[in-house]
Amino acid sequence: MYPIPIIGNGHGGLIGKVYQTKGKRSPVWSDGAVLYEGEFNRAIKNRLLELLHFKGIAYYDLVPEQHDIHRRTRVNRANRFHAKHKKTFLLDIHSNAGGGKGSEVFISRSASSSSLALANWSKALFLQHFPESTFRGIKRKNFDLVHLTNMPAILLENFFMDNEHECRTYLMNPKGRDRIAAYTLAIIEAYLKYHHS
Repeated sequence: MYPIPIIGNGHGGLIGKVYQTKGKRSPVWSDGAVLYEGEFNRAIKNRLLELLHFKGIAYYDLVPEQHDIHRRTRVNRANRFHAKHKKTFLLDIHSNAGGGKGSEVFISRSASSSSLALANWSKALFLQHFPESTFRGIKRKNFDLVHLTNMPAILLENFFMDNEHECRTYLMNPKGRDRIAAYTLAIIEAYLKYHHS
């Protein structure tokens, strides 16, 4: 049996045009536009789930709600699903902030070799899908979704929402979002191919 990807998305979405998470948004740009990270994360996840569906790849949507589901609840959901299905791996989708540029991936400080393999594929595939951008590295930090879960896990930080060029080119742009979803799909397919070989 192939491993089943668990697809997570950080933070809350929009309910009746009301964002469900404090902060976690871009500056208000000169034309009044603003990016809400939780909306972006869900938009990427939904594109990805559609691609997985058309390819016949089973998946688990970790946070189907628009509400901001506490990270420990998300960890417990992932671990329960893993306990039932045994072979799973997790990708948690985010966008970054802090005045930088490019993308990076996080694994836990005690990450397994499988988590490191996922991270290495994310690096190689990012350079293929976004040759015009910068991969900031594979970083180790004990975020709950990569540290407290029982399966191979990575946290993807896709570009910087407070970098206006990246926000408008990738995060707020439908074509940019499609590219990020295709990149994330490629990571999943690489991991599945590795387990099939």
